[in-house]
Amino acid sequence: MFLNTNLLCLKKSYIFFLFTVLFIILTISKAESSNFKVSDIEVTEPFDKNFKKKVVIDKAIIKAFRKLASMTISSDQMHKISNYKVEEIKNLIDSFNVKDEKFINNNYNAKFEINFNKQNTFLFIEKKNIFPSIPNKKKIILLPILIDSSLESVNVFNQNLFFSDWNSNIPNQHLLDYILPSEDIDLVKVLNDNINNLEEYDFSEIIKKYNFNEYIICLIYKEKDSYKVFSKIKLDNKLKIKSRLFSEKKLLSQKNLENLINKIKLIYEDEWKNINKINRSVKLPINLSINSLNYKKNQEFQNFLSSTDLVSKYLIKSFNNNKVNYKIIFNGSPKQFLSIAKKNDFYIETNQQIWKVK
Repeated sequence: MFLNTNLLCLKKSYIFFLFTVLFIILTISKAESSNFKVSDIEVTEPFDKNFKKKVVIDKAIIKAFRKLASMTISSDQMHKISNYKVEEIKNLIDSFNVKDEKFINNNYNAKFEINFNKQNTFLFIEKKNIFPSIPNKKKIILLPILIDSSLESVNVFNQNLFFSDWNSNIPNQHLLDYILPSEDIDLVKVLNDNINNLEEYDFSEIIKKYNFNEYIICLIYKEKDSYKVFSKIKLDNKLKIKSRLFSEKKLLSQKNLENLINKIKLIYEDEWKNINKINRSVKLPINLSINSLNYKKNQEFQNFLSSTDLVSKYLIKSFNNNKVNYKIIFNGSPKQFLSIAKKNDFYIETNQQIWKVK
């Protein structure tokens, strides 16, 4: 009897110790994931009698914030956040590192890595009456098709400057990483056969062979003094159509070509940002439990919560030798949470008031 009692106490102590450690790990992980890290911010300043390190740091902070803003705010909303002071931005920073300091030709050059606090940054943006977006990177297949209206010809690979230059000089704040298809004679034939109805053509069968479910078809019509860009954008399992006219000379210089490509990319960047917009005024409380004996599952789940930006807060409400009870505040709908959880291999039973991770 005495031995059984000791074993029971030991078991309880072990469970208590295990979840104390788990809670500490959870807290640390959340702290580490609560930052936006902005890297490769380079600043050059003349190294003379007027040189001040504070000026350099202030410039790095402003450059880093502009980069972060361009990743989290759609282009049509950027004007709302153009007026701010460096001291305001400093309040958003948790830490920064200076790397690769150099003195070359009487110039000081350095690279900075700046960590912005997520919650404070989101709050700062929201006060400007802007819904920020989560800066998620994404790979997507893109097919830029150049159509000469006067010649009634389609160029996909050869003689298509948009194809050859699409992935040149990519702004480092862009979130979409474009995969361009390799040359395909069958694809060229299909497009030429359907030249008069490309805007209505279903490209899904063509895209399937590249093992992508999402895609962007960019039809670029070269007209007399303009380029009409008709886009079919399939993101987040939704197909959207965008059409834009750009007044450009028929013969583009290299610089003008790059500028036009970046204007087109901005359409797609904004569409991706709109999909990832976060409304933190929506606060969905979720009560959820996991088997307490499955330590690995608990650890994986708290890592998932830490890395999910739509989770604004979470904690372990209670635990015993059967289950761990989590309280989660989610900035979205129940369907969104379940979908994100499923993508991360967490399958949740919802038939009880307290949900359960299988």
